Amino acid sequence: MALTILARKATKIIFFIMIMLVVGRTLGDPESYVDHELAKKIAQLIGGDINSESLYDAYFHIDFFTVITTTTAIYIFSMKLIKKIRSK
Repeated sequence: MALTILARKATKIIFFIMIMLVVGRTLGDPESYVDHELAKKIAQLIGGDINSESLYDAYFHIDFFTVITTTTAIYIFSMKLIKKIRSK
């Protein structure tokens, strides 16, 4: 019984990571979908000044937050859909 619970949790984690990889590859570079002014403001907030390193850090953080948010939404939707399909 405990082994099946562990296997299901591991499968869910692997499924989440797979969705995250697909979303990350699909979105592409954050420079293409993030406004440069927003990245400058976040770089100022994170690093204290605006230079290329803090700007790339800001792009990374924005991209990571976007990927995690999108992945979580897709994961929750797919888990609800799977649960609904299995209950029929």
